[in-house]
Amino acid sequence: MRLAFIEKLFTNREIGTSVRTRYLRFKGMSYESEKYLCDINCVQLRKVLAQFQCGNTQLEAVLGVWKGVPYTERLCQGYDLGGVEDEKHLLLICPNTQKVRERFCSTLPLTHTSTLAELMQTTNTVALAKFVACCQYERTICPP
Repeated sequence: MRLAFIEKLFTNREIGTSVRTRYLRFKGMSYESEKYLCDINCVQLRKVLAQFQCGNTQLEAVLGVWKGVPYTERLCQGYDLGGVEDEKHLLLICPNTQKVRERFCSTLPLTHTSTLAELMQTTNTVALAKFVACCQYERTICPP
């Protein structure tokens, strides 16, 4: 039953026309569950990583859309660096999460030249989920 639904979803033009579906079909990628869904046993960590990957965060880059703030004005509230508070800023740049980066640098590709794409493609999904959760915690609970 599930396979029939999935097949219908990705072949029916009316149902399977989302941007992501069209992109995956164009790139010839498979429609499989994300690897971290099987790797991470903790429901809260799976939820944190899934929300982060879908852009469901409390970062200014996301909240500014609903407030009508121009993208260039959605700045980090913690430090006056003049940078937009987006996912890259939170995980790789913000001084508020520096201690978290230092703690996870041995298990994740966190160097001064790291990119967000490299970080999100890591095979250590449990460490990645913990890192994202800790960074979000530092941002919300422990402002500078």
